[in-house]
Amino acid sequence: DWDPAFTADGKKIIWSSNRTGHFEIWMAEADGSGARQLTQDGLDAENPTATADGSWIIYSSGNPAKNGVWKVHPDGSEATRLVTGPTLVPDVSPDGQYCLYVPNGRTRPYEVKVIRIADGSMIPFEILNDTFPRSRWMPGGSAIAFIGQDEKGVRGVYAQNFLPGQDTAKTRRNLGGFDP
Repeated sequence: DWDPAFTADGKKIIWSSNRTGHFEIWMAEADGSGARQLTQDGLDAENPTATADGSWIIYSSGNPAKNGVWKVHPDGSEATRLVTGPTLVPDVSPDGQYCLYVPNGRTRPYEVKVIRIADGSMIPFEILNDTFPRSRWMPGGSAIAFIGQDEKGVRGVYAQNFLPGQDTAKTRRNLGGFDP
């Protein structure tokens, strides 16, 4: 069991578990009772995150036959692939409209990309980074925090504004860390 997260209302937890022999997404009440499997990935469903309205659970599949970012309803219905190809660490924006993710994860520079959850359409926006950019939405959804390196190669946390369809690379700023 790993990768736990609460739903926005705090009433449920979602996580990845290999209790069936491979990783799937599970959901339970906040106290852990009533655990049930949501996905039928068959190999490697990970990194669940929920939309604010509770309509969708977003996750990444590492199954070569199903690689990508997926969404599924909390009852396990309507599993829909939003992004095709190797992806990692999706995260849903606070308003539930967007999902950031890292494509591929094996080539540099690493990228953070954003899609619209409703239809999987790509939003013209990206963060490029030489360090694996584990990323999260900032409160309010107007910026994305991510791990990066400064000019001396020291890691820390950056933030970059998010304005759909606009290049915001010049808004990148240090938030913390950067202590060798």
